[in-house]
Amino acid sequence: MDKSAAKTIIQNAVETTKPRWSQFGESWKNIDTMFFLRGYEQQGFQLFKMKPTLEDLSILSIDSLGTILQMYPTKRNYDRQFAGSLASEFYLNLKNGISGKEGISFASAIQLFLDKQIGNPGRTFWKLLYQMLQSCSYLKQYYSSSFAKYVISKYCTFSQVPNITENDFLNITVPEWEIFLNRGKPWKELMGIGPNVFDFLMGDITEASFVKNSYKFDSSNQHFLTVTGIAQLIYPFDRETTIIFLKELYLDSTLREINKGIYTYCSKTESENYGFCRDLRKCVDCKVKGLCDRNI
Repeated sequence: MDKSAAKTIIQNAVETTKPRWSQFGESWKNIDTMFFLRGYEQQGFQLFKMKPTLEDLSILSIDSLGTILQMYPTKRNYDRQFAGSLASEFYLNLKNGISGKEGISFASAIQLFLDKQIGNPGRTFWKLLYQMLQSCSYLKQYYSSSFAKYVISKYCTFSQVPNITENDFLNITVPEWEIFLNRGKPWKELMGIGPNVFDFLMGDITEASFVKNSYKFDSSNQHFLTVTGIAQLIYPFDRETTIIFLKELYLDSTLREINKGIYTYCSKTESENYGFCRDLRKCVDCKVKGLCDRNI
């Protein structure tokens, strides 16, 4: 494997899946809902599939979800015994109305998700749910139930500028945004949110050109780079070094587009239409199979 082959393999993934990943764009006006639907879609948990249920139960908002822990009589961090199943103390109390109708509805949404097997709960399902409630409670208490207000406030504090409009914020430059991320680390107050997930939250905002270098170093991206053999060119194989490597390939696509293309090409979520790099039988349809190491 050399850089030339790596460039061809990655370009193929991006171009092949463009009809799909070009649909991933989201409007800034939806960022508050995206905060928890994307922010806690981790470790295989398909939270987005719970959206219709949360909507039907009238709790599809930071404000509603943030109410649950604010009404709970004791503040506790997640531990498995306390909130690790629907039979745990926390969820039994929610069912019994200790956090009002929002708590009852939240427990019902989880019950439906699991009973009807609406989506994959993943490996850290219960912890992510509790962290989501913690962050929504924090945003409700300090930022009027708005992730948008939180991000803009953090940017203003870091940049030492007065309050700016949403339009001014969406028009900051790429360097300004990247300095803010690297030094300001605006995810720190949000439970369960790190740099990877924060990038995933912001990366597809259509009105924000400053996110073109957004990159989520998730399991699908790591899998693709490992299976193809590209990972052997990246040392150490971590997020920052991978970003540098991809930039040095000088592809025609932005880093965010590369990120989306790789994800779509080999992720389990997109396996119905693509699903490459996970099954040797799919290799026959891959245009660059002669360049790839096929470490499946």
